[in-house]
Amino acid sequence: MRKLKLPGRDKTKPRLNEHDVRVIKEMGIEELKNQAREIVEQKLREQPENDGKQTPTAGNPIYKAMHACKSDSRKELSRAHRIAAGRDLSDRQVDSVVNLLVRWMVREHNFYKEENSRQKDLGEFA
Repeated sequence: MRKLKLPGRDKTKPRLNEHDVRVIKEMGIEELKNQAREIVEQKLREQPENDGKQTPTAGNPIYKAMHACKSDSRKELSRAHRIAAGRDLSDRQVDSVVNLLVRWMVREHNFYKEENSRQKDLGEFA
């Protein structure tokens, strides 16, 4: 299975907030990866009847990652990443989606830290 492509960053895509960054720090990468795998298994492994409505938009950084990476439904996975809808995901496909989500969260976490450090360096202009 090919490595799924991370989406670009723009103002219309979800971003991590302070709560999400705190959750990521508390959980750590391994726990985050395990939780992402559970969510993907539960919501995307099999073709859901309510496809497109099974993934919440908030509450967990993994859900934000799913929406930002266009992997929140089987229809979106099919459009954005060419993973066919209508049949169960293989273990390799689940691994690819989980890796995509974790890579997005790590990247956004790093951007969040960098943007916050720049804001603190404004000194007298803040």
